[in-house]
Amino acid sequence: MNSDKPLVSVVIPAYDVEKFIPKTLESVLKQTYENLEIIVVNDGSVDKTGVVVENILGNQNRFPYKVIHKKNEGVSVARNVGIENAKGKYLKFLDGDDWLEPDAVQVLVETCEKYNCEIAFGGQDVVSSKGRVLYKYNESYVYDEGLKNPREVLRDFLVGKSHISMNSSIFLKSVVDKYEIRFTKGAKFGEDNEFISKFLYFSNAAYMFNRKFSSVVYRHNSVTKQATLAVFHNVGSMKRLKRFFELNNESELVKLLEEYVIPKAYAWTIGNLAYNGYSFRKWIKIARAPNIRKQILKLKREYNPTKMGKEMKFVLRMYAISPELTYVLLRTANIIFRLKA
Repeated sequence: MNSDKPLVSVVIPAYDVEKFIPKTLESVLKQTYENLEIIVVNDGSVDKTGVVVENILGNQNRFPYKVIHKKNEGVSVARNVGIENAKGKYLKFLDGDDWLEPDAVQVLVETCEKYNCEIAFGGQDVVSSKGRVLYKYNESYVYDEGLKNPREVLRDFLVGKSHISMNSSIFLKSVVDKYEIRFTKGAKFGEDNEFISKFLYFSNAAYMFNRKFSSVVYRHNSVTKQATLAVFHNVGSMKRLKRFFELNNESELVKLLEEYVIPKAYAWTIGNLAYNGYSFRKWIKIARAPNIRKQILKLKREYNPTKMGKEMKFVLRMYAISPELTYVLLRTANIIFRLKA
């Protein structure tokens, strides 16, 4: 471990990922950056996640580590526990079933140090459990590399032109501490976007890379792929963000959230339900609810020019014509995608 370089705290929330976390930890242990600490928060796993983590980290002597075992309270609380226990200058979050590129931490940290950035980020590929690429990062979002004004990054992030994932970014911890930025307890969807948006708001410089730093594993049986009404938490996260900007007198951002971001959150939410197999009868009732349909039909344009953006635009047009056909289209897309995975 080289103490001449800033300490980076890698925070990994983990819940029932005994089959996947070995590769996650392997990707951290193989980082080219030398000054890391690893913090795994075992969020009440009922499988052998805790034992697997203890064995892997206990049998390596490259990085200091801490494994925190706690009752299940969700990913938001788990990440917050990681933040409270982190000693590093920078925070690097990583989900317990995903993995990093070997030079991810080194490139992100050195860039923040060089340009005095509070945040640096790139993209992430969507891959199968065997590592086959299902969706490349630049098929999903736009990454215009360079030093950026965080305000511009925030706007592009909110409208979905570019994206910042917890896996593919790094954060200056002093900003998190100074402004008491935390993940909302109990939030299951959109909590990461809420956290990142607030962080960008309090930042002075950001660096965007046009490359991938991580791979997110598509698992059709994961918690986030279940068709439950908990996906409406995503709408709640954006409404909380709107309130945050209202309190900070940011009228331009409030208007953007009202006119585009929150309507798009509704669209994503009902799309997620259909894609993951929510009951057709129940879904149609939700999709045709006047308040929800009114919100979604506000979306007159798509800011994202990538393959994914074009697909989303097509789905929105289909929804305006026929919610029933939209459901069939999304379910079919899910079946085809799962066969590829």
